[in-house]
Amino acid sequence: MKFVINPKAKKILIGFFALALLATIFLSFHPAILPRHVISDAGSEPDAQAAIDSVTAFYTLDYTLSPELWISSVCAFSTEQGCNTVRSYFAPAIESQVQKYRIQTGCAVTPIQLVANQGNIRIWQVKVTLDHPWSGLNASTQTVYVEVVKAHDKWLMNRILFNQETGTFSTPAQ
Repeated sequence: MKFVINPKAKKILIGFFALALLATIFLSFHPAILPRHVISDAGSEPDAQAAIDSVTAFYTLDYTLSPELWISSVCAFSTEQGCNTVRSYFAPAIESQVQKYRIQTGCAVTPIQLVANQGNIRIWQVKVTLDHPWSGLNASTQTVYVEVVKAHDKWLMNRILFNQETGTFSTPAQ
């Protein structure tokens, strides 16, 4: 039995498969759609995962993308207060550095320890390793402290602590 495909249908099928292949390639490599290195530890507690996700979004930078896209990405994992802090305080300084050094980097984020536990407010110490550090950066690995808050049954980043605030966290929280 010979199988014959209408030439017009054949063109449509080839076009469909080509489009599907291009969409798959785009979604696999486009950092605005899928972060380059999202470390998802299925065993992580929800508060630790919130710290991982928010810090990953914060340190995933790309000079070719709109700064507003970076803000939206970070805000997706942040409280309203955290989003406002990112937008008004961090965004201008980070945008300047991203453009100056033409930064295009993702990161791996690993939780180290829970250092403060006040019920619905927790502070996690995490290790951030950039996959493409830029010149002028002291190290490709940094320790970051992130405050996460349980809001509406969901853990979200409230803020990343400043270095001056982290000296008291020498032992893990109980």
